[in-house]
Amino acid sequence: MAKGVRRKGSTPTAGSTSKRSRKTLDLAWNDDNDDAADDNDHIHSDDDSENANREPSLEDEDESEEEALDAKKVRLAREYLEKIDKVSDDGSSTGESEMEEHDDENDSDTDRVGRKLQRDRLKREGMLERQVADKLQSSIAALEATSLQQKNTTKTNTATTSTMQDWMTAGHTQLFRGHDLTVTSVALQPDGTKAISGSKDHSVLLWDVQQGKRLATLTEHWKKTTVNRSGGQVLSVALSDDGRYAAVGKADATVTIFDVRSRSNGRQLAQKVQTFEGHKGPVTGLAFQSQSLNLFSASADRCIRHYNLQDMMYMETLYGHQSGVTDIDCGRAERPISVGRDRTSRGWKLAEDTHLIFRGGSKIQSADSITVLKDDWFLTGHEDGHLCLWMTEKKKAVTTLENAHGLSAGGLGNGVLSVASLRGSDVAASGSNDGYLRFWKPRTGKTLNERGLDPLCNIPMEGHINGIAFGPKAKFCVVAVGQEHKFGRYGSVKGAKNRFGIVQLQSPDAADDDDDEESEDEVAKDAAEEEASASDDSDDE
Repeated sequence: MAKGVRRKGSTPTAGSTSKRSRKTLDLAWNDDNDDAADDNDHIHSDDDSENANREPSLEDEDESEEEALDAKKVRLAREYLEKIDKVSDDGSSTGESEMEEHDDENDSDTDRVGRKLQRDRLKREGMLERQVADKLQSSIAALEATSLQQKNTTKTNTATTSTMQDWMTAGHTQLFRGHDLTVTSVALQPDGTKAISGSKDHSVLLWDVQQGKRLATLTEHWKKTTVNRSGGQVLSVALSDDGRYAAVGKADATVTIFDVRSRSNGRQLAQKVQTFEGHKGPVTGLAFQSQSLNLFSASADRCIRHYNLQDMMYMETLYGHQSGVTDIDCGRAERPISVGRDRTSRGWKLAEDTHLIFRGGSKIQSADSITVLKDDWFLTGHEDGHLCLWMTEKKKAVTTLENAHGLSAGGLGNGVLSVASLRGSDVAASGSNDGYLRFWKPRTGKTLNERGLDPLCNIPMEGHINGIAFGPKAKFCVVAVGQEHKFGRYGSVKGAKNRFGIVQLQSPDAADDDDDEESEDEVAKDAAEEEASASDDSDDE
């Protein structure tokens, strides 16, 4: 017999306490108990009348308080979910800086949780833009002051500008041996722990960036193999975002895939996963789609090939360029963007099987490098020294900088050999042979006045900077430096070293805003507990 239900016609025993049934929703209640429920609501004796008129007992008050607390928790949970849904439905293009501009006095913990959830959602969608350019500029200025101070303490003369040797003496720039010939390309894992570099001597090396040492060799020096010296030159490398696969493009028109997590003994990587053939010319550029295993290769044969490393298979070939393709990059969307000797940039829409053509004009020569800032913005570096900022909705460049790396001895602009960006931020870098690694602030606003390309600062770097890759939050970058141009032997810089380099961009003890933030679960938990506590206090009052 169910507790609290007595039979028809029965009377309570002496000393027993009869309580009236509460009006609650019981999911286990059925029609067979209707008679008992009706009888339970009827008072059959004077004793029951007296019990009904008496004051509620302490046990009744405890049960009522327990019920009220459960209802309050349900209400707070519903309100919290409604706020999260509201945050998820609006502000899809709000930047990080706009979300932080709130009145501190009216800033509740729940609002803070909502902004963090919105920020995380924008980051996953690739729409969050970090504002790091100004911080990077001040950090590099502080590092340069340190290198100058170190120089003044070791020499008697006073210097006005720092040199590469000053940065190396201060420990801000590190160059590592391993390649005998010009280093042509470099790639970095998203977490910044490991990097790979390729060289004209056929070697591809894996580096531990945090420890500053060589971990393994993917391909050996040409002297240790039977490969042709010119055919074995490595012109491009790329790393997948999951840190598993490394792609290597060579002058022999092949694309080789390595599993960098299968390192076996010391300096050798045991597993070469796949070698793709099909290009008719040197592979000049490689790019993974962000957060994907889609790989794109660009070649001097005017073609772009698409691979899916999930299944290790070739997908398709993209035709359109009228001359050799020099570089390629891809953002989150499946729309790679390439540059070629035909003086055009092309954005490929794979789903529609079409592509867009961007032309810089008759006064701008072909581009040697490209980097995607975000899905609808990209930056190109040209062989005549131009640096161009593009938007995919416009056929012409939004901003064009002439002689971005100064003039050569012959009066011509130094060619921009490499460009790179911290994806989802307002900072980019470019390399040439003028002796400096230069940093820029691309402005991608909604109006013409909010768009442009502003110079930030320079870091001394001798030689041809053939490749650049940013570390997490622009704390450092890795570079590929050599005596020669990555596509030829012209313009050799005497005295330069063929090295893989790590350049510190921020002081190690600099404050990290993102590291101070709580995790999403911790913030949500604390906010819910504090809101429940505040509600309890107000009810008690």
